[in-house]
Amino acid sequence: MNALLIQNIAAQIAQAEHILLLTDERIDGDTLGSTMGLFHTLTSFGKRVDVFSPKPLPKTFAYLPMIDVIRRDFDILAQPSIDLAIVCDCSDGAYLPSILAKMARKVPLISFDHHLTNPNYGTTNAVEPTAASTADVVWRFVKAAGYPVVPNAAQCFLTGIITDTQVFFSANTTNAAIEAAAELVKYGAKLQEIIRANYVNKSTNFLRIWGIALERLFIDSSFGGIATVVTRKDITDLGATPEEIESIAGVVSEFLNAVLDETHDIIVVYRETEDGAVKGSARARTKNVAEIAERLYGGGGHKFAAGFKVPNAQMEQTTDKTWKIRKT
Repeated sequence: MNALLIQNIAAQIAQAEHILLLTDERIDGDTLGSTMGLFHTLTSFGKRVDVFSPKPLPKTFAYLPMIDVIRRDFDILAQPSIDLAIVCDCSDGAYLPSILAKMARKVPLISFDHHLTNPNYGTTNAVEPTAASTADVVWRFVKAAGYPVVPNAAQCFLTGIITDTQVFFSANTTNAAIEAAAELVKYGAKLQEIIRANYVNKSTNFLRIWGIALERLFIDSSFGGIATVVTRKDITDLGATPEEIESIAGVVSEFLNAVLDETHDIIVVYRETEDGAVKGSARARTKNVAEIAERLYGGGGHKFAAGFKVPNAQMEQTTDKTWKIRKT
């Protein structure tokens, strides 16, 4: 992030009387960590800040300090005093027009992100595709702007970094992310609390889904890699919670990407969703899976970590025991 962009964003924040922070609609540790980290930072020096989420928050993130300040009622958007909006970790901005239309007036929109496929939809865009997480981007802005750093903000920023790198396990982990994590721990972030909340204490149902996913590995010709599938029947039979299902794709794809031998570059996990769609999570070591996901299914993400969703679809097993997406 260059100095002029930092000065521009800092000036907009300084002039704002009432700031609205927005999460992405795909709720994960990075969008919540970067958003809430910014909330704690801005409120620490007296800024009036509200936070809006379009979707319910997973219970996994209940440990984040003051997470209850995030509201979902649209009344928050209609406040005429809001004069600046900031969104974190929203890769395409597709859901934002319907949200922003509910606001009392049009205001500038600052976008913090790290997704390669971000089209720079904001009025001001701080998008760094080489960053490991959006929390990493926001954290470096906070430091460069000279804002105070409070322990609550540090905990949130570290959550974004840890969850988007799978505890520094994924291919998008950078030296900057590791350095940022060390800094945030010094500022009061509790690394073990973040790891416990996100990666341990899993139910037996969660582990059974792992078993199903590993048993179903097949060669996926569309991506040119190894893939697996979790169906709605699997979810119903095991009684897994929505949070367990939401997290399984990313966890399994990261694990397989790490342990499979070098002949397998791309890993894809498909899962059927409650709304009758198929979601996919893709990981790679050297190939650009964001480009492939965008070309095949209109998805996107990072170069080595991408996702997509195909509405009105389900997974169908073929006679050779592979799987394919079938439109319903």
